[in-house]
Amino acid sequence: METATTGPKPPAAGGTPVRLLGSGPRRWRWLGFGVALMAAGGLVAAVAVEGLDERRGVLVASGDLPAGHVVTAGDLRVARLSGTDDLSVVGEDQLAATVGRTLTVPVTEGAVLPETALGPESGYPEAGQAMVGASLPPGRFPVSLRAGARVSVVVTNGQAGGARGAGVEAYAAHVQTFEAAAADGPAVIELVVDAGDAAQISAAAAAEQITVVQVSPNGGA
Repeated sequence: METATTGPKPPAAGGTPVRLLGSGPRRWRWLGFGVALMAAGGLVAAVAVEGLDERRGVLVASGDLPAGHVVTAGDLRVARLSGTDDLSVVGEDQLAATVGRTLTVPVTEGAVLPETALGPESGYPEAGQAMVGASLPPGRFPVSLRAGARVSVVVTNGQAGGARGAGVEAYAAHVQTFEAAAADGPAVIELVVDAGDAAQISAAAAAEQITVVQVSPNGGA
């Protein structure tokens, strides 16, 4: 007499058991957890992008700038930084308004330009001053010379005939702009001088008879 049995049949010989994914509450819990992770990742990415967008363009000194220096466009570059909203620094949108201002304190290369470092517009040349241009061959100026430096303009070969030596005179000046020499070529310099000395210095510069000597920023020439 044969007896019938109920229930799942065992797998055939050599077959691989098939496991079905559950379809109950546990499966839905895992799906919900995955969706939450994806949402969290998207939120982190959005916060990171927002942080990048909040970086502010600020003006940074492209070289060492002494106090009393008149700012030129070549003195500055733009850097994008975050966390500057509460700082009194000069933004990139103020570049045009910054050029021509006088520094009240020295600013080192790479430093962010603070608003408190800017004095009034220079208005160079001021009353009683004049601007003189000169082309200086190597050896007639210090290699470290930069815009903003205080200098002594030494005129030789009888152009001035001053009391400091036969055929030699020295004039106090301020370097407005300075373009360094290329290879062995001359450097181009603009000097702010006393208006009464401008004719002598200009004539000597045309005759290539001047030498520029850098002096202490705290004293005259």
